Amino acid sequence: MRSLRAFAFLALFGALAPALADERIRSFDSDITINTDSSITVAETIAVNAEGDTIRRGIIREFPTRYEDERGDTVEVGFDVLSVTRNGKDEPWQVDSVANGVEIRIGDPDVFLTRGVHTYVITYRTTFQLGFFPEGDQLFFNVTGNGWIYPIDSATATVRLPEGARSTRLAVYTGAYGSKDQDATIAETAPGIVKAATTQRLGSREGLTIVVEWPKGFVQEPSGGSYLWRWLISNVSALFGLAGLAGAGSYLYWAWRKWGRDPPRGTIIPLFAPPDEMEPAEARFLADMGYDNKIFAAAIVNMAVKGALKIEEDPGWFSKTFKLIRTGQGVEKLGRIERGAYHSLFAGGDEIELKQANWQRIKGANDTIKRALELRHVGKSFHENIGPIFIAVLILVAAGLALGFTAGNGIAPFVGGGAIAIGVGLIFLFYRLLKAPTVAGQALRDRLDGFRMFLDTAEKERWEVLNPPEMTPQLFEKYLPFALALDVDHTWSQTFEREMRIREPGEYHYQPTWYSGRSFSGVGAGALSHSIANAMSSAISSSSSPPGKSSGFGGGGFSGGGGGGGGGRGW
Repeated sequence: MRSLRAFAFLALFGALAPALADERIRSFDSDITINTDSSITVAETIAVNAEGDTIRRGIIREFPTRYEDERGDTVEVGFDVLSVTRNGKDEPWQVDSVANGVEIRIGDPDVFLTRGVHTYVITYRTTFQLGFFPEGDQLFFNVTGNGWIYPIDSATATVRLPEGARSTRLAVYTGAYGSKDQDATIAETAPGIVKAATTQRLGSREGLTIVVEWPKGFVQEPSGGSYLWRWLISNVSALFGLAGLAGAGSYLYWAWRKWGRDPPRGTIIPLFAPPDEMEPAEARFLADMGYDNKIFAAAIVNMAVKGALKIEEDPGWFSKTFKLIRTGQGVEKLGRIERGAYHSLFAGGDEIELKQANWQRIKGANDTIKRALELRHVGKSFHENIGPIFIAVLILVAAGLALGFTAGNGIAPFVGGGAIAIGVGLIFLFYRLLKAPTVAGQALRDRLDGFRMFLDTAEKERWEVLNPPEMTPQLFEKYLPFALALDVDHTWSQTFEREMRIREPGEYHYQPTWYSGRSFSGVGAGALSHSIANAMSSAISSSSSPPGKSSGFGGGGFSGGGGGGGGGRGW
């Protein structure tokens, strides 16, 4: 008899146990108001059956606010909770951030719910949920979300269009994510009121999605600036890159305004000699306020013109090579800057070929000229103002690191990377712009420009108006290194050939004693600009670096689609 009673009790408990754990959503009713400012206000009435299993203190409503579009970019919507009640009374709640959005934790951690039905009303406002298309404006909204672990006995949605608007197209979808099932009804039941309702129970991870369209003009579409700002704050990798560009660019511009503007220029008048017995290397360094290999090339040509060395050119099969030969004469004519480079070049013998095997001697001579020019002019004739460049570099490096840590899919990393690349370009631009001559340096540069004006005068009429000294081979050679340094060698050579043909009728050929090679053979002085200015600079560049420092080598709708969505669980 006792065993029969025990069996009956166990049978009764087994029958009641599923009922006790029958936690589900009895009804999910969403009331959606379309606001004229394009936001929507949603009131969700969720009746849950709590049995103390997973729903003990309350429920958690998950709501996605970050989506990935077809390009892989992040799209983020606004979301603000307005109120939460349970059984008609205010209920404690808090919003926590999660991977793809937020979750609303509803309930008091110190209070357990009684078993039975509890009705929650969650009211929230969300933005950027509407679609704006040529044929009309549209709400494509996942009403319940497909993330609930509980089945939903019934779900409804009521959409309230702006005053005067009427629906033009309607659609409804049910089931798991991606399903096109339509186990629901949808209709405009009153002017501007659209209602949808499921016709079958929704299982776990199933939801209700609606599509409502109405004519344009009733809702104000967000501005392009609003979309852009939303895209930027949703895709911070692009924002970091743009912020780096803005920060570096703004700082460089401020630094240029403060330190980089040149003093007023004086009157430029033609001069027939370089100012203050200036050397060709010095002329280019002062004109550009910086150093390059053409300065060294001009210095070598000046040494040759003064008789201290001879230049031999071998055109070769693929590229020109140059050999410098010490003559033992004319050293006393060299300036102080050139003399140090001269001794460095020929420290190992009377000949040196401009090739990489001799990089140490060539680089040593090059560095000698560079150091002497910097000592003479940097801080005296001009300021480099290099400090702001380093700060701008640090800004871009920080932006690049932040971009690297936040980069995802889509075009955002490319936008951010492109902005940083533009910032690098600005650094190169402002590297030159920030250099500023002193007042004394600007006066010297004005006189140098007057000398350049003389060298760069090609037209016969203008030449005669200048009343220059008589053109001779000696004058041409004397100022040829300056013409090379100031990038007017081609004009200077043309003027020389024209004047010499006038003074010596017939075909005139010029052949220098300090140079041997093809550049002048049967051609004339004009070929020098191409041979010396370009080929020698290239040879110096490749021969002054040590080896091994660079390498030789509309898709339709479906359940779960659109905005809204999410799901929930108990806690």
